[in-house]
Amino acid sequence: MHGHGGGAVGLPLGFTLLRLVLLIAVTLAAGWALTRPFTRTGLRTRRVVTAAAAAGGVASLLVADARWLPAPAAAGVLLCLCTPPLLRDRFPGVARCVVALVVLGTAAAAVWFTGPPLAGAHVVLMAGFAGVAWVALCPPTLMVRLVGIGLGVALLVSLAQITVAGHLVTPPAGRPVLSRVPVGATPVDVLVVPHRPGWNLVHTAGPLKVGNAPNALVDAEERPGASGRWALVWLGEVRASLWLERDGVRATMPVSPGKEPWDGPDVRGPEAPEHASAVLASLLTGRPADQPWPALTEADATALRATVAEIPGPIALAGDSSDRSAKAAEVVRAEAARLGKPVRDTAADVVLLGGRPGPGRVHPAPWLRPPDLSGPEAQRYARALEAAFPGESPTTAGLAAWTAGRSR
Repeated sequence: MHGHGGGAVGLPLGFTLLRLVLLIAVTLAAGWALTRPFTRTGLRTRRVVTAAAAAGGVASLLVADARWLPAPAAAGVLLCLCTPPLLRDRFPGVARCVVALVVLGTAAAAVWFTGPPLAGAHVVLMAGFAGVAWVALCPPTLMVRLVGIGLGVALLVSLAQITVAGHLVTPPAGRPVLSRVPVGATPVDVLVVPHRPGWNLVHTAGPLKVGNAPNALVDAEERPGASGRWALVWLGEVRASLWLERDGVRATMPVSPGKEPWDGPDVRGPEAPEHASAVLASLLTGRPADQPWPALTEADATALRATVAEIPGPIALAGDSSDRSAKAAEVVRAEAARLGKPVRDTAADVVLLGGRPGPGRVHPAPWLRPPDLSGPEAQRYARALEAAFPGESPTTAGLAAWTAGRSR
């Protein structure tokens, strides 16, 4: 997974430190295990490696957000990580390896069918650290060295899988996030707005199930006047995982909503996709900024009056439940009354203010019309949008946010 956008808010300090500990521990533990057959190390060095492996194993357990790991298995992992220095004088080296393999094998079996995507990679990472913690204190026999090489390779491979899948990435807390997540063989672009505690709008280009837990997945659905699919997901204040499913294949992406709840309009409203399109364009500029909620402007009102003047006969209205749609309807009715044109539900000419158009000749409101993409800056916006979120249609709000971001 890779992130497309950022914000002014930094990564959570605790997770950043955990990630640093994990990377250092993998470097020390795997490097020592792979080079041990060719070097001679003293007891002090091996004790340092054991301590590093124990710290790395605890960090990997925390990074995995392993609420899916049964409590006995988690206790077994911690036992294998923390007890080697205490028991080095009581158990032979082979027995230590056997204990580690049995306990960690049980942990792996416990999550094999119930864990999230890449649960196996996380368990292998924990097992690798636990194994190195024991092997570092074993006599350097041929078998111990071979086991150490296997553990070193396992550490590097599992860390690579977790890194590529984005499990070591945390988006800036409290800022909208755009990520590309591998779900099966094909990546999926996902936009989360506003990425705050509470209801969040999740946008993707194609069919997808989304949720805050594997048993709380909902279908992303089409919205009137917006491209792609949209879903509403409740997020808490802590760093967590957003679950994605497509064609029976699941994946997760990290989210970090932060502590401050969203104080803007309800993202469950019909204007939310338009707001999200502006947020997406702002992210693509590389200089993201807060975007205004869609509202009826004086320019919109002027354009609506001109539309009413162009329609020769009676007028019908089609709208949604948004405040902008209601205010726009007032403008249209007032202008129609001034010009002596009746407003009827059965009229052939329909002024579309939101929602889905009905039968007849549709005259969309300015914010529902495709933007003018003839200018060079507009074309740059269209190209950037297609590259970052294939299948997404440019919008007037998105073009305005793009132009404003590029001019800063």
